[in-house]
Amino acid sequence: MSSTTLFILTSDIKNLFDVKEKILIIQKREEIRHVDEETLKTLQGDDDVFISKWQPYEEYENVCHLRLPDNSEVSFLVKEAYIETSKREKNMYNNKKLLPKSERTIFENIKTVFFEKSGRVYLLLFTTYQTSINKVKQKLLCDEAYIETDNIGYNIPGDLFYWLFYKYKEKNKFLAERFEVEAISGFLGNIADEHNTIKGESEVTPNLLVTKAFVSKFYPIRSLNIILKLDDYSLNFILNDISQCSISTSSIIPGDVKEIDISSAIIIYSYIIPELLRLFSSDVEWSQEKKKSFTKSIGEEVIKEIAVFHGIDLKSL
Repeated sequence: MSSTTLFILTSDIKNLFDVKEKILIIQKREEIRHVDEETLKTLQGDDDVFISKWQPYEEYENVCHLRLPDNSEVSFLVKEAYIETSKREKNMYNNKKLLPKSERTIFENIKTVFFEKSGRVYLLLFTTYQTSINKVKQKLLCDEAYIETDNIGYNIPGDLFYWLFYKYKEKNKFLAERFEVEAISGFLGNIADEHNTIKGESEVTPNLLVTKAFVSKFYPIRSLNIILKLDDYSLNFILNDISQCSISTSSIIPGDVKEIDISSAIIIYSYIIPELLRLFSSDVEWSQEKKKSFTKSIGEEVIKEIAVFHGIDLKSL
């Protein structure tokens, strides 16, 4: 699976041309630390610095275009964030001798996608590792100067995950015309607080007793592993409550695509998530009362299953 984190760029980055002119030119050279002057004099080339820069990514040299399920088109750029950082001082030396740069440096290559949508430019980092994300922000995005503080339009309400369960179980998987929840194969949620989590993974996750018990208690769902089918598109991914995704290579995108994770990520963020949020917010049938009645019916299923398993006569309770 490929993991992704979304950022919205500031409004002064209006298009991919601005990305090229203002962001992709950013480079950083940081001098090595914790090294004495005599040792510094022996270092050659770039051995005394750590470099951060944007560089090409494989076959994606120029602006590319991708057709979305609604037949609109998204323009995007794929680059690689190349970042060198020093290991800790104690790991820079061997018997008090400075190690070669290759042995005392952390090298990171982070696939990055910039795409345009509705007059704004978005950035996708193919990582959810916070340390790597912070490095890109600090070294190649001018200490977050080009990133909006809030991902407006991508804030996932907690009830969206309950709504997807409801659509899967009560509405025959139907979301909209030609759009359905084909499968729910996992979830992650909290019990009591953020430190107590419960996880379920199965091809029949909605039918698992642990899932039903969790849902019936209104516990917050933090992420859902789903397969969404829309026409010839099949998107298999995990979505969490801060719009991070883990995208499976089993996703299906019609047409000729170079890398399935790149195309899937662009479609998920530029079309699928906004469409899910639109359908969720406009669903007149869904309400807190509907959520309560749905979870109550799930709770009744749990009680009945346990009673049958243990041979309990519910009337005797």
